[in-house]
Amino acid sequence: MGSSVLFDVQEEVNLVAEAIKSVLNIEVIIYDRNKRVVTSTGGGEHARVGETVRGHIIGEVFRTEEPVFNFNPGFHSICQSCELVGNCPEKADVSFPLYHEGEIVGAISLTAFSNDQMTEFRQKYSAFSNYLEKMADLISHKITSSTILKKYISTSRMLEVSIQSMYEGILALDQNGYISELNRSGEKMLQLKREEALGVNIEDVLPELPIQKVLSTGTGYNDHPLTSVIDGTEIQLVGSATPLIHDSHIIGVVVSFKDLNEVRNLVYSITSEDDNKSSFDMIIGDSDSIIRTKQTAKKVAQTDSTVIILGESGTGKELFARSIHHESPRADKPFRAINCAAIPEHLLESELFGYSEGAFTGANKKGKPGKFEMANEGTLFLDEIGDMPLHLQVKILRVLEEKRVERVGSNEVVDINVRIVAATNKNLEKMVETGEFREDLYYRLNVIPLHIPPLKERVSDIPKLLNHFAVHYSELLEKPIRGFTKEAEGILKDYTWPGNIRELQNAVEYAVNMAIGPWVKTEYLPPRIKDKNGETSQPTDAIMTLEEMEEKLIEQALSEYGETVEGKRKAAEALGINLATLYRKINKLKKLREMQN
Repeated sequence: MGSSVLFDVQEEVNLVAEAIKSVLNIEVIIYDRNKRVVTSTGGGEHARVGETVRGHIIGEVFRTEEPVFNFNPGFHSICQSCELVGNCPEKADVSFPLYHEGEIVGAISLTAFSNDQMTEFRQKYSAFSNYLEKMADLISHKITSSTILKKYISTSRMLEVSIQSMYEGILALDQNGYISELNRSGEKMLQLKREEALGVNIEDVLPELPIQKVLSTGTGYNDHPLTSVIDGTEIQLVGSATPLIHDSHIIGVVVSFKDLNEVRNLVYSITSEDDNKSSFDMIIGDSDSIIRTKQTAKKVAQTDSTVIILGESGTGKELFARSIHHESPRADKPFRAINCAAIPEHLLESELFGYSEGAFTGANKKGKPGKFEMANEGTLFLDEIGDMPLHLQVKILRVLEEKRVERVGSNEVVDINVRIVAATNKNLEKMVETGEFREDLYYRLNVIPLHIPPLKERVSDIPKLLNHFAVHYSELLEKPIRGFTKEAEGILKDYTWPGNIRELQNAVEYAVNMAIGPWVKTEYLPPRIKDKNGETSQPTDAIMTLEEMEEKLIEQALSEYGETVEGKRKAAEALGINLATLYRKINKLKKLREMQN
């Protein structure tokens, strides 16, 4: 490894990477000119020290000698020829070149490998990239110098500015646990001035934090909840600690902490399962049946009463549930959804009620809150409630009546305030008669029943739904589709739609994929729909594969426009692809035919 100047100063490079990681909480990877990993704070098998990275982004940095920002690894244009395309473990990254004596000797990257890191990266990528550029300059100018650590320390003013501007509270401690730095956010949360905190032992400020354990073991921790009383005021925080290690010695600890209430609000805004766009205006249709249903739903949205949504599969029950929440007084609180039919019975209980530490083998060491707790103050949508096992129906009833939940493996109860919206495509009354569903729970849920009409009862809405989904998939697939011909629309209106709107949406996606030109014709509709309407284009036992269909469409387009360069350009335009893609597909088909012959 000594052939690379970066490996010659690997120890200093490691220190820089760990220092950046401890402050920014995002992975740092440094590569040499041969794309070998010199140091990595994360990434697992994807970024093993000494091995050559398989991705193409670093090669692009070396080729252009410019920074590369990649918010969609695996799908970036640079990644298309990479073996990891479509399956890249990275979530986002920014990479800067490293120079020595006027030549590129490597690259440094800030890389997100988790969804949390990706969210942080996208929110702060400008600040991160500015900081990374400075650190790249630092490494480049002093890459062969034994004073690189001193030079890094000389940038502490810049680092201090970064720390002071952070949303989280930051505490820097020396090897004995005494405070050496406190940022402005930390001052506000702890109600403590920086000047008063410097030189004070952390145990005198936050005795609940297990800092001594970090100093003695060199092992940090993440998201440790704590409650502290400061000047008679109780505050709730979530803290994390990262030890700073140099030459195998612990030289200090960096502690970051957040206000628990603000963390909850942030979590709600990111993971509430409510896109904040679901409203009754998004429910397409102006047939009498759907208008009446929407009017009823709007009325009940303003109350706190339990609602049960009844309707066939695919009618849009969850969209109604989200709309009820979005237009209710609880709109700024969390929305949680759980499909009672999709989760194995032995897992459903812990998903609903949560579990405590050590409740069962494989359980999270810290335990986990269930959907009821996570939806506190908001709305819980119990989809497919008719598939809930009888023994869980008893527990659900108890929670609804007592407004308290008890985690699996725990005797402690948690008070909750949750609005329940349930849904099912089954006949609960008959299930009550046959003993498959508890009568008391049925009446507890059936306060306000909301019936969603099937698509076959709102045929007048089909053209509007077709247009809506055609626009959506035209944009998604980048094909210039203007709509459906009258003949195709007529067939779709005559179809009975047993799968309701979900089936219609899938049919439109298929048709837009198959269509040549701006209009979706009858021939591009799914075979099952054409067959149902007496428009069979081929025997039902001769279903074509997608490759066969693609070959057929290309042949049709070339037959119509010709195989000249201009003809191929028009054919590519009609197929909704660029000319280079068409040539690539034609060559692929030729090779397949040659192999078959």
